Amino acid sequence: MTIRLLQEIRDEVRRSSDKTEVRFEKMDQRFEKMDQRFEKMDQRFEKMDQRFEIIETTLRDLSQQMVLLARGIKTALESRAGVDRRIEEVERRVTVLEEKQPGH
Repeated sequence: MTIRLLQEIRDEVRRSSDKTEVRFEKMDQRFEKMDQRFEKMDQRFEKMDQRFEIIETTLRDLSQQMVLLARGIKTALESRAGVDRRIEEVERRVTVLEEKQPGH
């Protein structure tokens, strides 16, 4: 009777151990799948980081070009103001000369 009881306990422990092993295997499979998903996510994040770096570099370049363009426009407007003053002065002189000419 004792041997039989011990055999039953042993068999139950084996079944329980087998069930636990199967559970662990399933958990391992799940973890492997999760690891694969995390690897894919990491790859996606790396690609996103690369894209953001490209965008950041492009925006930085564009902002530098805009600064240079703004400086150029400012310089052009400043030089135009000087030209406008000179043209107005020449027009004033021509008007004075035309008024001094007889027959006008």
